Amino acid sequence: MSAQGAKKKELEITIGPDGNVSVRVKCGDGTTCVDDTKFLEDALGGKVADRELLPEYYDQGVTTGNTQKTGR
Repeated sequence: MSAQGAKKKELEITIGPDGNVSVRVKCGDGTTCVDDTKFLEDALGGKVADRELLPEYYDQGVTTGNTQKTGR
C-alpha cells in the first residue's frame, strides 16, 4: 500500500494521576492495533497490566480500538 492509500491512525494516550498510562488506537485495521502500540509498551517498561480489546479488534478492515494500561 502506498503512502497515499495508507489509513491515518490515531493514538489516544492518557496518563492518570497514579501514573497509569492508557492507550487507545483509532482507525487501525483488525489486529494491527496491538502491533501499533508495541513501541509504547517497550518505552514504558514492557509491562501491560491490562489489555481490553474492543469489538472492532475482531473486525478485519474496520476501525480498531485497543486500550492498554501499564502498572506503575
